[in-house]
Amino acid sequence: MPIPTLTLQNLTLSKEESYLKMVIGISIILWLLLVVFTLGMALIYGAFIALFIWLGNGLIIAHLRSESVLVTEEQMPALFQTYREVVSQLQLDHIPPLYIVQSHGFLNAFATRHSGRDFVVIYSDMLEACGVDTPQVRFILGHELGHVRRQHVKKKMALFPGMLAPLLGNAYSRACEASCDRHGAFAAGDAEASAQAMLILSGGRVAWQHMSPQAFSQQYQKERGFFVSWHELTSGYPTLSQRTYNLLTIEQSPEPAGLPRHPLAYPFAFFTAGGRHGSGGNILVTVAIVAILFGIALPAFSAARRQAMTARARHERLQQDQSAR
Repeated sequence: MPIPTLTLQNLTLSKEESYLKMVIGISIILWLLLVVFTLGMALIYGAFIALFIWLGNGLIIAHLRSESVLVTEEQMPALFQTYREVVSQLQLDHIPPLYIVQSHGFLNAFATRHSGRDFVVIYSDMLEACGVDTPQVRFILGHELGHVRRQHVKKKMALFPGMLAPLLGNAYSRACEASCDRHGAFAAGDAEASAQAMLILSGGRVAWQHMSPQAFSQQYQKERGFFVSWHELTSGYPTLSQRTYNLLTIEQSPEPAGLPRHPLAYPFAFFTAGGRHGSGGNILVTVAIVAILFGIALPAFSAARRQAMTARARHERLQQDQSAR
């Protein structure tokens, strides 16, 4: 049954779009500064880094394609049918390969990208907890396909400098995850079952059946102190209790209304490293990056200065020779 407040057009949160614009602006400025102040050396270093990332990700994809189970019409046909229906619901123009990975107890799923192709992975324990054709597994698949639909992996790679911005990088990452939760709920058509998927992640693949999503969501409402707020700001994901709260209230408002945080948490988060899957940086990381870039740029500036001084000396000698004649 569809959730009345969700349509294909409003699955992406407005704050994701707003944060994206800020991240793009900062990334453009930083990329330009990198090119100018390193005299183009940043492009060479960036190319090498990109090459190593591409090679490393290629090995991960190779492991998936050779060691993990590809879901097809012949292999896990019931799950493939569910997956194909979710892809159709979200109106993707292609069906990314879906792999099942033996996870040794880990409960998760993820989407990744390599060489222009998208891949979706669900861990075996997560699949066992959800089943192959339930609202819960539709939520998980819809969430990961939300990343594909919004091209989050590609955007974060291209906007890497902006993702390091203190507070902003993590805020954008959290907004992306919240938007994908809405994609998952849209696919599931059931807010309660979508919230139960959060309990699987938080409480385990068996115990979640005896837990209350409503009680779990109240933890987000009650725990608004300094340390919880600090943790939230340094994380690249909304907390599981907040995600549960957002899903259970999804029928009450077009977009979730986050509860206020402790004001003192903001300066602390500005100066500390990221927490759970934190993708943003902090001011100390930013200063370290600036120092590294300065170290790269200084030799280039010194070489350019020596060349300029040499050329000037030659010019002066030529003028003296012409005067002597």
